[in-house]
Amino acid sequence: MKKLISMIMAMSMISALSVACGDDDADDNTPPPAAPTITLEGGNIDQPQEITSTMALKVNIAAPGAIAGFTVTIDSPALTEEMLATVGLAKELDLVNPGDMEGALQSFGFPVGDEVKGKTSVPFDVSQLVPLIAQIYTETSDHKFILKVTDAKGQSTTKTLTCHLTEGPAIVLEDGDIDQPQEIVSEMSLKVSISAPASISGFTVTIDSPALTEDVLTEFGLAKDLDLVNPGNMAGSLEELGFPVGDGVKDKTSLSFDISQLVPLIALIYHETSDHKFILKVTDANAKTTTKTLTCHLTAKTTIAYNNDADLWANTATVSVEALPEGSSVQYRVKGATNWTDAELVEGSKYSLAPVWTAAKNDAEVDIYSIQAGTGVFAATTYEVRVVKDGETVDTTEFTTAAGDKIPNGDMSGWSKKVMKMGSSSFDITYPNPDGMAIWDSGNNPFLENPTSGTFTPLCEEDKTETGTACLSARLVLGSVFAPGNMFTGDFNYSGFAGTVNFGKVYDWTARPRALKVRYKARVGTIDKLGSKDPDKDSYKDQPDRSRIFVAVVDWTAQHGVTSGMTDPTGMWDPATMQNVAEGAILGYGDLIITQTTAEWVEAMLPINWYVEKAAKPAAENFSLVISCATSMRGDYLTGCSSNFMQVDDFEWVY
Repeated sequence: MKKLISMIMAMSMISALSVACGDDDADDNTPPPAAPTITLEGGNIDQPQEITSTMALKVNIAAPGAIAGFTVTIDSPALTEEMLATVGLAKELDLVNPGDMEGALQSFGFPVGDEVKGKTSVPFDVSQLVPLIAQIYTETSDHKFILKVTDAKGQSTTKTLTCHLTEGPAIVLEDGDIDQPQEIVSEMSLKVSISAPASISGFTVTIDSPALTEDVLTEFGLAKDLDLVNPGNMAGSLEELGFPVGDGVKDKTSLSFDISQLVPLIALIYHETSDHKFILKVTDANAKTTTKTLTCHLTAKTTIAYNNDADLWANTATVSVEALPEGSSVQYRVKGATNWTDAELVEGSKYSLAPVWTAAKNDAEVDIYSIQAGTGVFAATTYEVRVVKDGETVDTTEFTTAAGDKIPNGDMSGWSKKVMKMGSSSFDITYPNPDGMAIWDSGNNPFLENPTSGTFTPLCEEDKTETGTACLSARLVLGSVFAPGNMFTGDFNYSGFAGTVNFGKVYDWTARPRALKVRYKARVGTIDKLGSKDPDKDSYKDQPDRSRIFVAVVDWTAQHGVTSGMTDPTGMWDPATMQNVAEGAILGYGDLIITQTTAEWVEAMLPINWYVEKAAKPAAENFSLVISCATSMRGDYLTGCSSNFMQVDDFEWVY
């Protein structure tokens, strides 16, 4: 009985429970909330979104049943675990339960925690994060954000937001590294390849070069800023250099930019070590921009060059030096000489090879000047010029100056006859010049070649055994009148009982000489004849005679005459003691006094001493050359040794 009662009670309870459940179902007849939705604002989330530097990428989450879970899984070759860790994130993001990533998520503007949980709508903006991909990754690629939203009813929706990266413009140097400086040489290939998978919308070149200045570029029809898509009036000039322009650039996915013609020109117009930059900026249709700087480096080569401007009277020349290394100097010397002389910087890169003048006193205590050995530039000479640093030659050049001047009939090879008139008579006398020349003359030949005297041996004549040399012989004329042997540049006039030596010849100087060189033989005896008109004759009685050769560079408006004979002598001058005569200035002189007899040829050098430092070249029309040879220094006064003899030859300038 008890058992039955228990079974009835159990069945009653089950029945009651069934009734209760049936009542609940009858009360909840509303449908469940819509499942969550994930949409892309202003776009289709199911389509790839192109990554650009400036883009809006906002996802809207709607969950009528309230968000219970929101996760984001990142699948990106750019946003790796390592990269995400650097910004405090991971590949798996839980925006409802962010944990220690909360701050990092918020820094990107992502909603987290209570901003998500229980919400029916939430914006998820990845506009900050996605553009970063293009900054750290360049290859064409897809970057996926897998969004999963679950509501309180357990309903889930998953969407994948695919962000597509089209590789941006690439700028590379063919056969080289565009990020490394390219050395400028005279012949070089410098081609830049441009690729832009999304096609080129803009291509500009900015030139930053100390050589290709605005002024220089203007001459080429260019400017420092070039727009190859919109070249304007520079299109023709750009095309002449082989640059693509206009439709040859716009919308192209690849092209070549060749500056092989332009860059080598830099070395022709600029000579300093320097960098010359071409800043290339390419923008594609997705507004992606790539900028590269192609740096062309010019290592200036030190060069030295003669300017072909030697002034052989001023004894100067210049050289130009490009890219002179710091701490170096420019030096010159006669080729093969031991010592070098420093050249002087005069302007810019120009250096002067100039003489250094030194002052002294001659025997007459008169100031004289000469050019210091090893300085200045002279004719008929080869010079070496170098750039030297720390004892090492960096660059060198050499040049040879013009041959200089010749002394007419200086080798005494030309002889002829000159007509001499005496009263109504005329006769030929020996003349130390070839036919047609009138440089040299002699003062006493008319006396001894006068047919009326019965004597035909001249005091100045060509040696009979050593032809091409001049023999000067002293003599007693008419048995008692002393006549020295002489020869000089000028003209001799004889009148009555006196003769006049007119010193000086017009001479076309092209180069300042250092000295006069001459060969001579001499016989020098004791003075045996005193001129009756010699004011100092008593002091010369029985004294050793002296022969003399001198040269004088003068600037006279007329010849200077010295008259002697049976009348009072006039016009006596000595270039070693006088700086002027009535006809003009004596600029410089060289002097040789011969006191010893020599039967063999002696080569003598007569250095020229200058009365005027840096004396200007004599006027072209003036009488400017005097060379004098005399067997007796006192011959103008008819005082000397009647047996003196001199043989001379080979007069030439020393430079």
